[in-house]
Amino acid sequence: MRLSTSEAARRPSGFLLAGWLLTLALGVSSAAVVVHGARRDVRSGEATIHLSLGQASDWQTSSFRVWSDGQYRLFVSTVNFDRPRVGLKFDGELQVVVRRGDGTTLLDQRFNPETTDHRIPYNYGDTRLGNLTLEKARIRPWTVAVRVTRADPQFAGVASEVKLWRERVDPGMGGMLTYVLILPALVLLLLAIVLSGALARRGRKWPLAISLVATGAFLAAFIM
Repeated sequence: MRLSTSEAARRPSGFLLAGWLLTLALGVSSAAVVVHGARRDVRSGEATIHLSLGQASDWQTSSFRVWSDGQYRLFVSTVNFDRPRVGLKFDGELQVVVRRGDGTTLLDQRFNPETTDHRIPYNYGDTRLGNLTLEKARIRPWTVAVRVTRADPQFAGVASEVKLWRERVDPGMGGMLTYVLILPALVLLLLAIVLSGALARRGRKWPLAISLVATGAFLAAFIM
């Protein structure tokens, strides 16, 4: 039985469409794993405030959204490569204020030698200041404000940060999947663009638009 000319023309287009759908689905699935893992590793959207404990400062503020209720760790970290300073205890004072999106205060506390034992490390070291339970706030963000109320000259020129990070389970070796899938995700999405380009030449332009949007969104989310 012979196929009509229109049926014969549609068959290759149907194979292209099926191939495009499969390629796009695999590409988007891989890209989602990559973006989620990359944002987890860089702590996207969590509060990090840079400061010098060796210099008194005015308020420095960081805003962030909480997408779901969770436990957060408040801590101060310091990076140092000057061996003679290693082990020196912070003898100043800093004040930390954590506010909800509606402006109410969850925490307003001063940290000094009596309430925390932060010392200059060699390389990197951090000290826990507290554990907080934060409620979700998807529209109005939480804010963290920090100021050094009394400087410690021992920390002059040493970089420190106050951070409020969500407590997370260590992904272990499974976390490597994020970086293993970067190349396959990109190749699959580019192949989806090629296949959708072929479909566009046959009159179906919507797959090309979807492919370009998906690829652009992946690149923007991964880079940013």
